[in-house]
Amino acid sequence: MGLWSEHGTSWYNCNRFEEKSGTDARDAQALSRKSLERYLHYYNRYANHEQSAKLDKDIFHKTEKKMQLLQSSSGMSWIEVQFLEAASHALQQCRQTLKWTYAFAYYLARNNQTEIFEDNQKDLEMAVENLSEMFEKNTDQLSGLKVDMMDKTSYCMRRRVILLDDTAQRLRDGGWEFNVGLD
Repeated sequence: MGLWSEHGTSWYNCNRFEEKSGTDARDAQALSRKSLERYLHYYNRYANHEQSAKLDKDIFHKTEKKMQLLQSSSGMSWIEVQFLEAASHALQQCRQTLKWTYAFAYYLARNNQTEIFEDNQKDLEMAVENLSEMFEKNTDQLSGLKVDMMDKTSYCMRRRVILLDDTAQRLRDGGWEFNVGLD
């Protein structure tokens, strides 16, 4: 409503609409909506990876049985089927990394460094999804996919290290700009 002196002494001046305050309210509402949409974008991705991590943990618990089945059906030795356990561990580590990159990204200010970060994040995410899909294959198919699964496991771990190293280096160098103070 503003200052009393600006309303005058006449009774009808109190109901005066102030365009500026209406515009300010709309701007504040739009900013609030944009902030909520941004939060939900990052939170939903965080939550999706949290859920996927739980599913990957189930995969890990079933891995030993799958290793035994693969060993008996393909004639592979126990050592030769260890690639499944390594892949399962890689999935868990990469999911945890991805989950927390979305929390980190929420606080980043948009700039060229953020674009590189998101590209690295996307590469890791695609690699993890490809590796995860391989666990959905039947046990009898896995022996033929051993080399491919080992390659995907190695690629996932390399992408994870690249993402973490690049993020840490930019943090050390002061290359990140944040939306909030980090006091």
